[in-house]
Amino acid sequence: MESGLSQGGKKKKNKPNAKDTDTWTAEEYSGLRGEKELQAAMASKAFTWITGSPADNEKLSVGKNAQFFGFVALRYQSGRAANRGTLGRAVYAMASDQQKEIMVKAAKAQKPVLTEWWAVRDDLLTALEDHLYTGEPIARPELQSISQQFSILNARVAIIEAKAFAGLEDSLLPSQKEKLTDWRADPESAGKSGSKLRIEANGLERDDLKQLEDIYAKAFSWLTGKPEDNEIIPIGQPAQFFGFVSIRHKSGHAANRGKIAKDFFALLDNTQRDFINDAIEIQLPVVKDFLSVRHQFLNQLHLLRTDSDSFDENQADDLARTMGQLEAEAARIEAEAYRKIRASMTEEQLTAAMKMRGEYVLDDSQVAQMDMAERGRTLAILCSGCHGAPGQHRQGLPAPSLDDMWDRPIASAPHFEFSDALKAVGKQHRKWTPELLDEFLASPKKFSPGTKMEFQGLLKEEDRQALIEHLKNLR
Repeated sequence: MESGLSQGGKKKKNKPNAKDTDTWTAEEYSGLRGEKELQAAMASKAFTWITGSPADNEKLSVGKNAQFFGFVALRYQSGRAANRGTLGRAVYAMASDQQKEIMVKAAKAQKPVLTEWWAVRDDLLTALEDHLYTGEPIARPELQSISQQFSILNARVAIIEAKAFAGLEDSLLPSQKEKLTDWRADPESAGKSGSKLRIEANGLERDDLKQLEDIYAKAFSWLTGKPEDNEIIPIGQPAQFFGFVSIRHKSGHAANRGKIAKDFFALLDNTQRDFINDAIEIQLPVVKDFLSVRHQFLNQLHLLRTDSDSFDENQADDLARTMGQLEAEAARIEAEAYRKIRASMTEEQLTAAMKMRGEYVLDDSQVAQMDMAERGRTLAILCSGCHGAPGQHRQGLPAPSLDDMWDRPIASAPHFEFSDALKAVGKQHRKWTPELLDEFLASPKKFSPGTKMEFQGLLKEEDRQALIEHLKNLR
């Protein structure tokens, strides 16, 4: 069996330039793990953990479990044009009934394992949160034991999925392989097949269907990618236990890790910054060991595609157990550093940090009481994380400048590669109008399937109108 489908055909689009790898956006997706990247990860997680609540730490996106199949690399390589939901639905639409059954069986088989995985993750969070909120020392043996079980369950979910993906690959027709190859070269083109479709399957509940959609997306990235793609994980891993995913969701995906990390680091004094820098020095070899063991586990998963008889489930469990031990150690190092920062923060620092959080998670009741001008200025804060503040956009941000947006053609800002989806809007409508922008802001992905914009939209018409009036003044 081939190690991956052909990546020929159409030229890949929107791939980040190598010289951009020093930007926060590239670091989030590129898999870099040096001191600078760990500083961004720790500062952002310290902020979200200190300013958040236990409920925030529980939040994870679909797809955050069993992250071994190269989707993060696909996101990076496509310049964030690859959309998990769209690709998952496109592969579903392409699949035969027999192939769909393979994937449904995987979703059903992993459901009880995932249920236990979530329960164990709650135990892990509790052990870490007890230290943050009480200062009680972390019970390392208990944390190690919980994390080992957590990692083993995660690995078993991955094995179920990998076996399904291998079965799907064996059954692919030449025409299906060609279509997958074309989508890999140009992920936006999958939008024609998967933008408006809904995945359906007998015997699966709504949450199960979201998980099934994710399974299809991971199958796509694994079968069309290269083994080295699977090595890349988000900058927040290992130890994704500190609430950053929650602030991403609550901000409508407007929160930018790099900006949060920089702003929070600037808020700290030298001693508090040293808590992070010292933790980085201690954690760096742990993270490197984690990635090394993870590489060995990936090799075991790869055997399920190339030589399934050689796959050793016991060895996979042992590797998962070791990954769990290392992830627990990484989490302990971070939690102890964050506790020291929290315990040493002044009231002025805490107030500033909570105000900073409020710029990403807006209080609906407070916004509703503002006049239109203030409301527009406040809502625009959500835009600044990706687009930059007025007059402060810089090359490398994940979204184009909003300055003078009314005066230029749609999808034409300098130093930014727009999606084909938004370029198509530009061909149909030369410039933004208030009516057109209102429709876009209500649901960017519904208005322009395939857009890179991750913001989920403003549901209230009053909010959209206030923001539009504000944007009109950005000259």
